[in-house]
Amino acid sequence: MRSNEVVAMKRIRQLAGMLMIISSVTHVLQLKVYPLEHHVIGAAGFGIIYLVIGLLLLRGNRLSLWLGAIVPSIGGILGVYRFLFLHPNPFTIFHVGIDLVVIPICIYSLMKKFKN
Repeated sequence: MRSNEVVAMKRIRQLAGMLMIISSVTHVLQLKVYPLEHHVIGAAGFGIIYLVIGLLLLRGNRLSLWLGAIVPSIGGILGVYRFLFLHPNPFTIFHVGIDLVVIPICIYSLMKKFKN
């Protein structure tokens, strides 16, 4: 890859990391906003995992890209289920939106790494 491509890839990976960290904060924040129910505690648990993934994405390694592609996919599916069947709320829409940005960034970055 050319140097400008490397810089661009680093920036989009960092964007994904920042989005994951923002998502982690809002996931945990739900503990203060909603009553303690199993789906709220589960969302907060995902928030802790998302914080770790976000920090790893900012540091930049291949494992972070794999985690950033897989874990938000699972979280997004669970978020849609939560929204439709358990507790429709604006947090879930926000979180699934972030997942829909982070997942393609990580997959694209992995494809670029494997190509080179």
